[in-house]
Amino acid sequence: MKTTQINLRRMVNEVHAQFHESVKTLIEKYGPEALNILQLCLLYFQAFGNELEALLIIMKSEKTEHISEQDRVRDFIFRGFSDTVKGFRNHFDAEYREAANRLWSVFLHYGNITTKTFDAQTAATNDMLREFAKPQMQTALEKLSVKDWCEKLDEENQKFHQLMMQRYSESLEKTTYRMKTAREETDRFYRAIVAQLDNAVLTGSNDAVMNEFLTELNTVIKRFKDILAQQLGRKR
Repeated sequence: MKTTQINLRRMVNEVHAQFHESVKTLIEKYGPEALNILQLCLLYFQAFGNELEALLIIMKSEKTEHISEQDRVRDFIFRGFSDTVKGFRNHFDAEYREAANRLWSVFLHYGNITTKTFDAQTAATNDMLREFAKPQMQTALEKLSVKDWCEKLDEENQKFHQLMMQRYSESLEKTTYRMKTAREETDRFYRAIVAQLDNAVLTGSNDAVMNEFLTELNTVIKRFKDILAQQLGRKR
């Protein structure tokens, strides 16, 4: 039995840490010595510890609470903007309906961007606002008198971006372990462990304990692949 592959890079930080915490717990349950991966495990556990330290700094950042609140503000503006345009689609005047449908096509294209990750939502909002800046869209915005919604959404989106940049700077100052680097190091030793276990299966040097471990590991991997699929589905 070989280990199932999983795309660790697509995981958000918290889920990435949960995955490796689950793997670490599983290894400790069966014992690194029994699995013949002791030396790799020492390096893996150390790398994962560094990742947790970096994650803790991010989670405890004094900017985090402000970022969450600002995200709620821009979500509120986005929904208000889209609901206002949607309402005009039922206007008795055909010109108003035409203008509303033109704007609504942009909202349909970008979908519910409030479900995206923080940075992805910032980028999508900027792209959407660039669409609304085109001449035809400007005419429609003026027809419905909703240009102020665009301006407000841009203002709140930029405020959010500035808070994120401040948190990035703060995190770099407070820890020597950058999350990206820490994650890559954890993943590198995880893959080395998996490769060693798979080689044992290929060479026939695996035993009952290792087979039981691999069965449980694949169950863990499947659970996190399902979590990842759900997250990616919500962000489309």
